[in-house]
Amino acid sequence: MFILNHRGFTLIELMITLVILGIVIAISTASFQSLIADQALSKAASQVYYTLQLAKTEAVKRNQKIYVQFCQQQSVWKMGMSNFSGCDCFSANSCQLDGIEKVQDLADGEKIFIDENDIRFTGSQASYGALRFSVETGSVILTNQDNKRLSVIQSAMRLRVCAPDGAYLGYKQC
Repeated sequence: MFILNHRGFTLIELMITLVILGIVIAISTASFQSLIADQALSKAASQVYYTLQLAKTEAVKRNQKIYVQFCQQQSVWKMGMSNFSGCDCFSANSCQLDGIEKVQDLADGEKIFIDENDIRFTGSQASYGALRFSVETGSVILTNQDNKRLSVIQSAMRLRVCAPDGAYLGYKQC
């Protein structure tokens, strides 16, 4: 008696495996892109928060007014800190403290967006005086590519990050 002992995969088994693998990869890619968008938004909000917090601290430490300027060039936004109000984030050495340029990228217009109406500081500039509670109130709303938003709000008494559209990324609703 002749017995055939075939080992291996049939073409149909291989095709079914590849289809299932393709579905799993497609689902995980969309989820991963959403995770990256969330992290970019959280990073940008933290960056604004800590820059405003630093400006407040520097104003008290130096006993002088410190400004944080939000500058736009097309869809790109930058943020600069200086001890004079004429800071232009896109000009070299315009935003300085102690001779060190203090400019950071904020929104690239691809992953993070800011509409000019979402900067609610007078003249797109936050200012902090030498006295502890001499701050200009205002806010910045940041949006990611999934249209999720976080807001950094400076009130007279405190600085906070919140989510305007409901609790999101661990931040409470505004």
